[in-house]
Amino acid sequence: MIKSFINATEGLVEAFKQERNLRLHFLIGTIVLIISYFLDLSNEEILWLIFAVFSVIGMELLNTLVEVLMDLYSENHDVRIKFVKDVSAGMVLWYSLFAVTVGLIVLGRAIFNWRNDIGRLFAVLFVVGLPLISILGGLRKRAKRKN
Repeated sequence: MIKSFINATEGLVEAFKQERNLRLHFLIGTIVLIISYFLDLSNEEILWLIFAVFSVIGMELLNTLVEVLMDLYSENHDVRIKFVKDVSAGMVLWYSLFAVTVGLIVLGRAIFNWRNDIGRLFAVLFVVGLPLISILGGLRKRAKRKN
């Protein structure tokens, strides 16, 4: 069990050294969690912040794993590999938007006395806006190909 822990720690350290985005997510997560110590937050709010931070970092680690595995599989350009990598990066984006929404709700209330409506509005914008942007971008690409 100790050997497994050491191996896992080595993997985290290696990923941390190699992946700039992972370091950025750790930095932002650390700042958020340090700020939470100085705010009047309920246990539930603290748990939501911790869940959001750990989720983004976990997805970034998963994205790194997927990208490395796909590169090992083939270094040639393949639309299927591009799709897998894009979906993997999309997971990180999606969880990052989740974390932003949690931050807006929890930290917005604690720091700026915002109502939860602001966080809910952002959540709706993300859930509706991201697919809409994707659809519009796809239509634009198709229109360019036809010309």
